[in-house]
Amino acid sequence: MTDRIKPLQREEAHTDAQPFFDQDEKYFGLVLNPTRVMAYRPPILAAARGLSRSVAKDATLPAGLRAMMCVRIASLVGCPF
Repeated sequence: MTDRIKPLQREEAHTDAQPFFDQDEKYFGLVLNPTRVMAYRPPILAAARGLSRSVAKDATLPAGLRAMMCVRIASLVGCPF
């Protein structure tokens, strides 16, 4: 499967996107593809991260179940997680 939008490598990304690359590497051991794609538009990347944080903060599902759902959904849509 080929990507519609080429994910950026760290050296190609704007300096405003670098902290998000650092966060991904810290938490996941690598930079996730959504981060690498949204790095084309750092303000959108920042807004998406803010939305994710607020959803995660107010989540009513246990963290373990939420993580299992993310992995399952990613596998259903063919996205490596």
